[in-house]
Amino acid sequence: MEIIRADKNTQKQIFESLSAIDKLCVGAEGWSAESFKSEAAKDNGIVLYTVENGNITGLICGFFAADEAEITSVAVSPEHRRKGFAAALMEEYFRTLPDVVESIFLEVRESNSAAIGLYQKFGFQKISLRKNFYSFPDENAVVMQKLLNKEG
Repeated sequence: MEIIRADKNTQKQIFESLSAIDKLCVGAEGWSAESFKSEAAKDNGIVLYTVENGNITGLICGFFAADEAEITSVAVSPEHRRKGFAAALMEEYFRTLPDVVESIFLEVRESNSAAIGLYQKFGFQKISLRKNFYSFPDENAVVMQKLLNKEG
């Protein structure tokens, strides 16, 4: 597995593949290719994806501002789940963040116990609930936060 960071020079077909995986995993609410391209072009945007045997298999997307970061999407194609792709993407995302970042936030569907379990393994804790945040179907979002240990 290879992890690649997308940027403003990444080929359009890569962003189209990222969008297809995101929509496959989360439905119509998944990000468009243009949304991934826009995030990758920002100085504070992070778009990482995994490649296995020439195929894009997963992604993580987010951004940072001041001392906080947010993960906006994590998706792994169904046939590549439970093989460590999401964990590898999370670890690389953490390494990519600037040293000033002290906490990371994310939202996840309340029913997505597999994702919640993964995030908890990485030190995320549930901090609040956003009622009816998601649609198709309507569902609450669990807001989670990870505090980064800063030495010094």
